Amino acid sequence: MLNEEVDDTEFFQQDFTTASEWEIFNARLEEIFHEWKLSYGLTENRGQLGRNQLSLCEWSILNEQIKFADVLLDVVRYKATIPEGEIQTGDNEKASECQAFVDLMANENDYCIVDQKAEGPLHPLAQWYGLREFVVVVPVKGSITNESQIRVLMSSVHIAVAESSCDVPVFVQVLEKVQNVFLGVCESGSIRLSFDTVHLNITPPTCKYLSGLLDVFKGKIAVPYLDPVAVSVRFTYSLSKFLNSSYVVPKIVPFSENNGNEDNFAHDREISLPFGVAIDPVSELILHCTWPHVADNVVIDSQTYSDFDPLTAPVWSLRARFEDTPVCYMAECIQEFLQTSDSKRAITEYFPELAYGVNQNIEGPKALERLTESKIPTISSMIPGISSVGGTTGRKETKLEGPLNDELLKDMLYYLFPDAQLDSLYVYVVPQPGQSEFDPLKIKSAHPDSLVHRLAMLLAMCNSYFGGKRAVAQLWVEFAQEMRYRVERCIQIPGIAAGFPDSRTCLLHQKLQMLNICMERRRIREGGLPFAMTGAGPVKSHELGHESEDEFFDCSDDERDQNESKRRHAAWNQPAGRLSKLGKMLLVDSDEPLYIPITQEPVPKTEDQLEDDAEVMLKLGPGSELCTQMMSASLLSDMESFKAANPAGKLDDFIRWYSPRDWIEEDADERDPFGRKGHLSSRMMIPGNTWQTVWENARPVPARRQRRLFDDAKEAEKVLHYFESRTIGQIAQLTMAPLFHSSIKILSSQAAVDAGLIPCFAENMDKIISACCKLSRENWVTGAPTPRGNSWVKYEALLSDITQQENLIIQVRSLRKKLFSEDVALTPDEQGALDNAAVERELLSQLLKAFECELDGAAKSTVAKRVLSMFTEAKKAANEQANEQTVALVSFMLADGAYICLPDPVEKQFTMRLGGQTVNKGLGSPQFMRAILTNNEFRLCGAFSQNTTFY
Repeated sequence: MLNEEVDDTEFFQQDFTTASEWEIFNARLEEIFHEWKLSYGLTENRGQLGRNQLSLCEWSILNEQIKFADVLLDVVRYKATIPEGEIQTGDNEKASECQAFVDLMANENDYCIVDQKAEGPLHPLAQWYGLREFVVVVPVKGSITNESQIRVLMSSVHIAVAESSCDVPVFVQVLEKVQNVFLGVCESGSIRLSFDTVHLNITPPTCKYLSGLLDVFKGKIAVPYLDPVAVSVRFTYSLSKFLNSSYVVPKIVPFSENNGNEDNFAHDREISLPFGVAIDPVSELILHCTWPHVADNVVIDSQTYSDFDPLTAPVWSLRARFEDTPVCYMAECIQEFLQTSDSKRAITEYFPELAYGVNQNIEGPKALERLTESKIPTISSMIPGISSVGGTTGRKETKLEGPLNDELLKDMLYYLFPDAQLDSLYVYVVPQPGQSEFDPLKIKSAHPDSLVHRLAMLLAMCNSYFGGKRAVAQLWVEFAQEMRYRVERCIQIPGIAAGFPDSRTCLLHQKLQMLNICMERRRIREGGLPFAMTGAGPVKSHELGHESEDEFFDCSDDERDQNESKRRHAAWNQPAGRLSKLGKMLLVDSDEPLYIPITQEPVPKTEDQLEDDAEVMLKLGPGSELCTQMMSASLLSDMESFKAANPAGKLDDFIRWYSPRDWIEEDADERDPFGRKGHLSSRMMIPGNTWQTVWENARPVPARRQRRLFDDAKEAEKVLHYFESRTIGQIAQLTMAPLFHSSIKILSSQAAVDAGLIPCFAENMDKIISACCKLSRENWVTGAPTPRGNSWVKYEALLSDITQQENLIIQVRSLRKKLFSEDVALTPDEQGALDNAAVERELLSQLLKAFECELDGAAKSTVAKRVLSMFTEAKKAANEQANEQTVALVSFMLADGAYICLPDPVEKQFTMRLGGQTVNKGLGSPQFMRAILTNNEFRLCGAFSQNTTFY
């Protein structure tokens, strides 16, 4: 058997030149370090950082995925982006040192704030060790809890760091991720730095004080150092119960009986949505007492005695935490009203008595009128009358039983229509046309103090505080009936801009403008004065309208011209409806003057009517006869008026007056300087064009005898029917843009004093206004072209921004009440007052950004004394020992700067560093340990180095 030959092909089957998975993983890890240029001497940002710079700067993150033994790992590189000018570079020797060693030994970033970064919380490794650059290997799914796996992975990291000459610390996250346990290594030259973490739920008794922690720290160092251990200590105190310093904003709802200050409210001219927060927005004040640098041989901190008295700490700093999602009164009211925008319930579902045929009683005075009226009922007869505030003769046929009682409803209607009450406190202040220039970025709603804004706010408050959708329906019915009452009696609607419907305002405002125009046209037609001229003194008869005395216009300034004109024309073709001569111009084929005719007023239209007309014309097409008639209705009226005023006139004469650009004058003749030498433009010469066709069909009819282009009664009835047929959702959509406009105005007025303190307030308000401008121009009401849901989502996003600003305003007021006395002088009479105001503004601005604000004078500062008084008050209340004498005594003791006992700290942090010369080994490498002690957690973060040359 021993002499049997061995088959080489069967024995040597393993190829030892093939790389294993572990070797492939190590090579890939090393390749990643080379790609990121982590080799020694290639890293940037050398030098020391500024105070708390790590928590303020931006961080760049690179990520690579790598697989090892069926475990997918993320290799993540964190690097602080720091401008070169903000780095403090020391001597050349220190600048060439490993960056991780410099960061560990610098105490400027010992206690960085974890949650003040805008893009996310600060990484724990940067917080504990003060590192500006590091690499973390973390499993994508699950955790690494097996000790063997941890050892294999750490050995791979050690090999990759050594082979790539990486001087950036590399960590591996082990155990459960919520524990934040990291093991790491960093090598630079002959120095190896090992990072380790201990995490316990209970603090060992020997580690509760600095004396025990120093024993642990020195026990990990094998070489004695000449210099003492440098210790940095921070005690953290938390205050969450403010008692007398709590800031709670009462919810003041206008017209509500539960405000508690009805007398004061009755005389208040300013009525707006409730503003404020339901709870104190400041959830916690955090006080930090810090000893930045002390030697271990000059302080004692043990179970029996401690030199760390918080009142003697050289550095006091303050932070504020705020409630995440407090209930904001104004935003909540708008949110509830916004949710009603998808309701399709009609008004008659809430009040069936408004339906046609219900409770219809024929009254004696109108019996004959009802017998002779048309069988097709009008809207007026379909909807029973409701009591009106527009006059003393208003009657009530049907009483609506709704959540709004008579007194409350009367107050709201007097607020909407102050002209119905003598000496009203709520008079509208609406600028006249031309007084304010149009801003193209203006929100498409109405003037802030207008009927539209007041109605929108009242509807929102009715929905939230006075009965929900049924109250909204009741107020809207009263509003619609008041509109009908005023139209029937030609009573001007107050709080509405004068003039034609302005397409730059919301549709509801345009509808109300249309009603005012209809009533004004009716007054003029019946021989009355326009609203704008009522009580303005005598006016000329031609200003009363086209239907008033036309003889005034037919009379020429020269009696001889008038008689001559009558003689030239037959009795059936006498001129009529003349306004005045057009300069010295004469007719083309006659020596008669060219007269400007009296024409009908332009036809006002709201934007929905213009859209309907455009849609009809689009469907009919450009060649349709009906489309041509619609487009040329006004032109036909003007041509008939022109023919009546100028019986001898031709189309050329009409064009010279109506469209001078289409009359091309030839060289002026000295014998005829009246502009008659010329010809029509090419577009007017096209055979069969609209102008020629309309001129041939036009008859000489003065404006007063023509069929009215604008039927004010019909148009007013359309608007009234539009109001009375709205659903709850359509009512909300009509008033949504004015409601948001009002909320923006409220924000601006409430933040008038504190706008400079709120971070980025001006920029955020500009963003909100811009979004509201765009959203107010979306066609939400008609449903086309923008879907309803789209607008609803955008309004939700806009409301979120408004909520944030409302919360910030209350945060400023809450912080001011807690930290500063109410009688702080802000007048520039004394220099001290200016200094105090500047300190207050700076401190409040920093606290609102969640920054840590250092208090000048530490425990002796004014703010520190107020904070101490709040701690004392909370402690007294907790012990049930608070009384008026004790509070007065505490206040006196604080004024004298005497000792005040703070509660136990919620967190203690001890940071220990050791470096410099050793006893017998020359220059020593850096040693670092941080201990974090809380009520339910104990953590040790160590970074201990050794020289591989000697060990």
